[in-house]
Amino acid sequence: MCFFSEKMGNGNGRYNYKDLNKNELLNRLVSKEVLTPSDPFWNSLLSFNHLPPQSRDDWKILEENTEEMLKRFLISNLKTKNFSSLIKLLLLRRSELEASVETENHVYIWQTCNALYLVRVIVKFMTERIKEEELVKQFNDEDSSEIFSRFLASLVTLLIEIPIKSSTYYLHLEGTKVLIVLLSSPVFTCSKPTHQIQSWKQMMTGDLSELSVPLTSTLLLRYIEQAVAPPDPLGQAGGSLVLGFLNILTLGYASSGSGDFRGPIKPLAECSLSLLMILQNHYTDPSLHNPYRTALFSCSNSSGRGGEIAPGTSFVIEFIQLYKTLSNTLQNDEPTLLLYLLLLKCSSFRNYVFAATDIDQLVLPILQTLYGAPESNSHLTYMSLIIILILSEDDLFNQTIHGCVLRGAQIGWYTERSCTDLSLGGLVILVVIRTIQYNMLKMRDKYLHTNCLAALANMSAHCTNLHPYVAQRIVSLFETLARKHTRLVNGLKGLESEDTEDGFDEVSDAVQDAAVLEEVLRMVLEIINSCFIHQIQNNPNLIYAVLYKKEMFELYSKNPAFQDLLRNILVVLTYMASRVDQETERRGRGLEVSEVQQIVREGAHQFPRERLAM
Repeated sequence: MCFFSEKMGNGNGRYNYKDLNKNELLNRLVSKEVLTPSDPFWNSLLSFNHLPPQSRDDWKILEENTEEMLKRFLISNLKTKNFSSLIKLLLLRRSELEASVETENHVYIWQTCNALYLVRVIVKFMTERIKEEELVKQFNDEDSSEIFSRFLASLVTLLIEIPIKSSTYYLHLEGTKVLIVLLSSPVFTCSKPTHQIQSWKQMMTGDLSELSVPLTSTLLLRYIEQAVAPPDPLGQAGGSLVLGFLNILTLGYASSGSGDFRGPIKPLAECSLSLLMILQNHYTDPSLHNPYRTALFSCSNSSGRGGEIAPGTSFVIEFIQLYKTLSNTLQNDEPTLLLYLLLLKCSSFRNYVFAATDIDQLVLPILQTLYGAPESNSHLTYMSLIIILILSEDDLFNQTIHGCVLRGAQIGWYTERSCTDLSLGGLVILVVIRTIQYNMLKMRDKYLHTNCLAALANMSAHCTNLHPYVAQRIVSLFETLARKHTRLVNGLKGLESEDTEDGFDEVSDAVQDAAVLEEVLRMVLEIINSCFIHQIQNNPNLIYAVLYKKEMFELYSKNPAFQDLLRNILVVLTYMASRVDQETERRGRGLEVSEVQQIVREGAHQFPRERLAM
């Protein structure tokens, strides 16, 4: 009897999940009847066509119509131990799984996958409602207190040892999702630190910690491979299973709303990366050792010089494939988090990235995320910005991006202005400036704009041949923020003169905003200073943009808060203005823009750099 059978479908191809609570087999499972692992019942129960719902409404109906049965099961299982029998059955099947894969016993693999799906639904229900120690008791019985640990081990070895084929794809997928649900207790057990939870203790410090290297390597390779899901047993197109950590925990309807939806076409890659990131980021107490972090951060390139493996290497992979996969998936949170961790902690991969000749392939998706910050979630925006900041700390990276000229087709998403001959470095500056302006107007997050300006400051000594529009945007940023600063300071003087208690909060906010703006303005001036000190000969467009706003810079040089940083800028302005005035007098007429630009280009090459104070 199949409780997920095509017979249950209606004319629209949807499944009648409302009848699940009437299913004879499911009701036997949750009853007081004791079912041993050898009972023929299991063969009947696990012979269902495993096709998850195709809409959020269906997922909701599925869970609503199994809730009462699962509540009954939670109570009855303490005596019947039927869940323990199901787990024992899976452990027995696991020992024969390799042979079934070799002989392509599809029925055996299919039933095992169904069993894992059933376990996931039950464990997810238990995890949400009972304490972790009680959940472990649901696994174990009077004969053994190690069933929970053995089941965890069987899942890990399944992922590592069973090869990926069309027949085993969904087996791997379901095994990965069950492991994620078993590790989800910290989401629901807030009173207990991760290292005290049984599943995490087993993974991090128990026997399973010895498999940290092969498991980390396997999960990373699954992500790199990006295998497309094969048709499921009912002939549906690949990707009908809904993934993502939150969707796994909510059985697919984490987001509100209804209607049909399709999952990813490469679900195993996404699910494997989810598990890898969970293992990396939910056990990070400095006093505790996380073997999975150590394994990931110690990997090396399998295509290294002379095939040599660096000492201390945990495993080797093709960095070129990892680089390509990351570049193609950085529009999502978890690949971005993976890239952040690798750049921060894995020196071999960081060095590979800095030496990459196609750095634009990696940087452009990050910039596109930042460009769409108003529509992106804040976590993705922050991670993308921090990645740019990390990259900007490397001199080779800064030199490379300013020498990489982009094609128009590469930046079709940048709609502020159409620019030809724009370098990747110039685009980084444009997008970061846009992020600063958005933050100052909308988010008012001090740390975000500080990181933005820090990235620009890191690049400033290597900025060469800045595009005219990029130079204009740098100066425009200073002008916009300077005007706002002036308005705030003038308004603050008016508020202080009123001297009323009611205006205290308003004064306090204005003082804070003015202080933040002053800090930002100083950093912008430092960036211009650095460009002039280190690259004045290679930045005539920036000189011209500053010269065009000569009166503004002269005005702010009278402000004590900015005098020190405007000294060099005024030296350059005085020098260039003098050359322009001399040429104007010589020609006896006003100069055209192109003529002034030519004078600036020549003046940039002849400027005596010793006049600038370091």
